[in-house]
Amino acid sequence: MDTRLTPRIRLTAVLLGVASLAVAACDYGPTYPAGFRRQEGTIAGGGGGTNASPAIVGSWQRTIVFFDDFGFMHSSETTWTFETGGLAERSIVTSNVTLGTADTAVTEARWRLEGANLIIDFTFPSPGTVTLEARVQGTSLFLAGQEYVKIT
Repeated sequence: MDTRLTPRIRLTAVLLGVASLAVAACDYGPTYPAGFRRQEGTIAGGGGGTNASPAIVGSWQRTIVFFDDFGFMHSSETTWTFETGGLAERSIVTSNVTLGTADTAVTEARWRLEGANLIIDFTFPSPGTVTLEARVQGTSLFLAGQEYVKIT
C-alpha cells in the first residue's frame, strides 16, 4: 500500500494549514495607533417615543464593498433612520457595480432602548424583533459591533 501523499492532497493540507494560521492570527474589533488613548463611547440609553436618546436619533449608514469569486465588484449600503417618536426605517441597497445593477429593500420598524440594548420591532413587510447592543461614540453608532456613520 502506497503511503505517500499525492501532490493534490499535499497542496490541500498546506492551504488548510495556512488558512487556519491566518484565522488564528486575526484580531477582532477596532485597532488604534500606538499611544492612542481610547475614550469609552456613550451607551445609547433612553427609550423609544418622546424620551428617546438624542444620541441615537438620526440617520446612520454603513457601506461594504467587495469582489465576488468572478471578480465582480459589489456594494451593500445599509441606512438606519431612528426618529424621536420611536419609528425606524432600514434601507438596504445592494449593487453589482460591475454590471450596473442594484436592488433596494426598505423595512419599517419601531425601536426602543433598554439599557445598552436597542430593541427593534419590525412591522413591515415582515414582523419580527431583534435586540442589538448599541453604543454611540462621536459620529459613529455601533450596532452589535458594526459601525454606522451618522449622515443626518
